[in-house]
Amino acid sequence: MENMLENKDIINRYLALNIKIQFDLDFDLKDEYIFTQNIVSKKMIIATTFSDKILFNPQIKVFLAALITEINNGNCTIENIKDRLKHTKEMNLQHIKKIV
Repeated sequence: MENMLENKDIINRYLALNIKIQFDLDFDLKDEYIFTQNIVSKKMIIATTFSDKILFNPQIKVFLAALITEINNGNCTIENIKDRLKHTKEMNLQHIKKIV
């Protein structure tokens, strides 16, 4: 993924948002993964460093691992992530307008 290190805050928000949407849980994911270089391809990747709070919740572990794999494989680009975050923000604003 292009500019992975430059976009780590966006990636973190994306992962946390997906956990919130899927499981209705707020997780601080900062220490649950690191950015490192793949030994073979020399590309930057996300490597999981899951703590007990993730490891003891198999559904979240599998879900988060799948999201990270999609990013690492290039199936989910930074543009996809930005679009998803923008779309979710717009949906939340529409929901708030309906309530008011």
